[in-house]
Amino acid sequence: MLTVFSDSRWPEKTGIGNVLAAMKMYVPNDLSVVDLEIPGSVGSPMSPLAISRALNTYDAQDSVFWSAGFVPPLPGRFPSVVTVHDLTHLHFYSRKHALYYNWVYKPLYRRCTQIVCVSDYTRREFLEWSGISPDRVSTVYNGVTPEFYANEATYPCEFPYVLYPGNRRTYKNLDRLIKAYAASRLPKKGIRLGLTGHPDSALTGLAGRLGIQDLLHFFGWVEDEELPALYRGALAVAFVSLYEGFGLPIIEAMASRVPVLTSNVSAMPEVAQDAAVIVDPYDVSAITKGLDRLAEEASLRDDLVARGMTRARAFDWRRSADQLWDVVERAAKGKTPAYGSAMQ
Repeated sequence: MLTVFSDSRWPEKTGIGNVLAAMKMYVPNDLSVVDLEIPGSVGSPMSPLAISRALNTYDAQDSVFWSAGFVPPLPGRFPSVVTVHDLTHLHFYSRKHALYYNWVYKPLYRRCTQIVCVSDYTRREFLEWSGISPDRVSTVYNGVTPEFYANEATYPCEFPYVLYPGNRRTYKNLDRLIKAYAASRLPKKGIRLGLTGHPDSALTGLAGRLGIQDLLHFFGWVEDEELPALYRGALAVAFVSLYEGFGLPIIEAMASRVPVLTSNVSAMPEVAQDAAVIVDPYDVSAITKGLDRLAEEASLRDDLVARGMTRARAFDWRRSADQLWDVVERAAKGKTPAYGSAMQ
C-alpha cells in the first residue's frame, strides 16, 4: 500500500481546508493518508523546513508527500506533489511575500515531482512564472458538494438580497461592488446587498458615504450546513473579484439554482463559461448594469439558472479526488501523470 504523507494544518472552513477534506473523503483503498502532525503555523516561512523534518522521521519506501495548499518541502528522499491554488501572493500581498515566493518557493517547486493547479488559468500562469516543464503540471478542478444540489430551503430572511459569499481581501473588489450596488436600481427596489461575515468599519463607512448603510446586510458567521440555504435564498450571487485561481462560489451558486454575476479576468470566465453574466471588475458601471439586469430580467435569470445547473455538474469532488490521487500515485512510481490541462 502506498503511504501519502500530508500536511493537514489548513483550518477547516477555509478554501484549502475544504479541498483537503474533500480529497480525504475519496481516498482509494490501496492508498493511506498519514498526517505529519507538524507543529506551528502553515503560513510560517519555515514551513518547508518543518515539513522536511517531519518527513525525515519516516521510511521513504512506498511513500510520497502531498501538500493540499502551496507549501513544498525541501528537496529530500520523498517524491512530492503540491497543489497550487493561485499566485495571489505575487499580485496582491506584500513585496516580502512576492520576494519569498520568487526566491524560496519557485526553486522548491522546481524540485517537486508534480504540481497540481485548480484551473487551466492557474496552470498557465504557474508554468510561465516557474519555468517548469508542462508535463509536470496538471489541472485538477475543484468540486461542489451534493448538498447544494439537494437543498430546497431558503435562508430565513425578510427581504430580497444579492449575496456576496467570501472573505474581505482587497482583490475581492468589495469597494467597487458596493459602489455599483449603490448606483444600481436595486436599493429603490428594496433589494439588499448581503455579505457573509460581520460588519467592519471600512465597508460600513463606504456604505454610509454612499447613503446605503441600511441596505448593506451582514449575515455574520454562517455554518457550513447553512450555506446552501443562504445561496438558495439569494436573488443572485455577485462575485466580481479581481483575481481567482478558481472561484468556488460561482459553482456553488450555480448548483443552488441561483444566477451569477462574475468577472472576466483570471479563472472566473473559465469556470463560469456562458452560464453567468460576466463583467469587467474594474468598471463600476459594468457591475451596476449587471446587477440591474439580474434584478429586472426574469428570462435572463431563468436562462442562467438552467445553464448554471449544467455547468455545475462539470465539477465533482469525487472525480477531482480520483484525478488527484492518480497524479499522486503516478508521481510515487515515477510515471508522467495522465493530465495536463483541464480534462473537461
